[in-house]
Amino acid sequence: MSEVIHLPDTKRIEGHGRISLFLGDDGLVQDAHFEITEFRGFEKFLQDRMIWEMPLITSRICGVCPVSHHLAAVKAVEAMYDVEIPRSARLLRELLHLGGLSQDHALHFFFLAGPDFLTGDGSGSRDILGVVKGAPELALKAIGLRKTGQQIVVTVGGRASHPVSAIPGGMSKGITREERDQMAAMIAAGMDDALFAAELARESTLRLLEQHQNYGRIPMPLMGTLGASGEFELYDGRIHVMAPDGRPAEEFAATEYAEHIGERTMPHSYARAPYLLSLGADDGSYRVGPLARINLARSMPGPRSEELLQAFRSELGRPVHAVLAYHWARMIELVASYERMGELLADDEILSTDNRVKVERGPGVGIAAIEAPRGTLLHHYEADDVGRVTRANLIVATTHNTPSLDLSVLEAVRNVGRDEAIDDATVRKMELGIRAHDPCLSCATHEIGRMPLTVEVVDTDGTVVAVREAD
Repeated sequence: MSEVIHLPDTKRIEGHGRISLFLGDDGLVQDAHFEITEFRGFEKFLQDRMIWEMPLITSRICGVCPVSHHLAAVKAVEAMYDVEIPRSARLLRELLHLGGLSQDHALHFFFLAGPDFLTGDGSGSRDILGVVKGAPELALKAIGLRKTGQQIVVTVGGRASHPVSAIPGGMSKGITREERDQMAAMIAAGMDDALFAAELARESTLRLLEQHQNYGRIPMPLMGTLGASGEFELYDGRIHVMAPDGRPAEEFAATEYAEHIGERTMPHSYARAPYLLSLGADDGSYRVGPLARINLARSMPGPRSEELLQAFRSELGRPVHAVLAYHWARMIELVASYERMGELLADDEILSTDNRVKVERGPGVGIAAIEAPRGTLLHHYEADDVGRVTRANLIVATTHNTPSLDLSVLEAVRNVGRDEAIDDATVRKMELGIRAHDPCLSCATHEIGRMPLTVEVVDTDGTVVAVREAD
């Protein structure tokens, strides 16, 4: 008899999701899904609110990457009204963005994914406490990297979480020379730890790829934002798509996303599954995030990150489709963020008090993109004559990666029997692939009060026949 197994909610991810395994009549796993079971309602929440509220409301979508939503929203509002902000405001926003991204990357690598591999094979560690016990020096570096990024968010964004400083037309506040010097000193002091993290990620990635040689390597198109010359770019730029064989496939402005990206719903998840219209719903799935961006970039913002990029390609080639390489790519981005933040803080124009222009509100359509920690984030708003939102559409990074998450789960269990499918080693392998993507389910969906991962087995008539709770 066929079954469906729902495993318990997955831990050490942002949000609430579970793995479901579908067994055929022969008792072997035939299909598997990473199901996002939280309900998302933010697009409806935003309707009938005023357009200038979007940067503040959308930052509440997530407590982990609120900076990305804050900035994507304000960029979309400015696109609606064709606003050109002062250069000083642009510098401050990029600094804020990189501060948020760097602390987020450090959080994921050390605290969420790290217990899977930082102390060896992860068999003795199920949380950060295991890492601290096995390698206490890592904890101090992790805390320091997070502290630096978080301090930049507080100083530039105005709050430790849910920033408030980016407003339509620019920034509501600037920074003082003393604040600039303090942040610059923190960046300079933290660079060695960022480089240490990148080397640790390299070692861990190579070990993981050796241990799991045939896991998580399915080729897919890769999407991310690049600068005008194809350089690594997280705040502005055009969206690029690389074909699975590494050829350039598509390039478009964020305002043109609907001509290139479709969205379909799935019966097993509250998250949608975007796809490339050029390839169709069945074949058009793609990946975003650090792995996609490191594959796409022609160059990095500084000598250290450029050297790391070349080492990544020398070791793994280009393009790299192994999802376990997300960890190394993520820490290369951490170093790149530190280098770029140093450049921004060295620019005296960042101290200018001329950081805002007046914006006249009215009807229009505003679309913008930004590279959030987990990948390309799109905000799309339409407003009526008084600036009231009539339609909102948000495509978040984890949503783009939904099909890739499913494939990572299925690869670990395809054609194995029921008992092996819910064995601890198999469950850990599925979780390894999930956490490599760093999914943020609070962004992809939204439900108050639950943040867990579960595995269930269900038969063809929908009866749950086995449940496995993650530790």
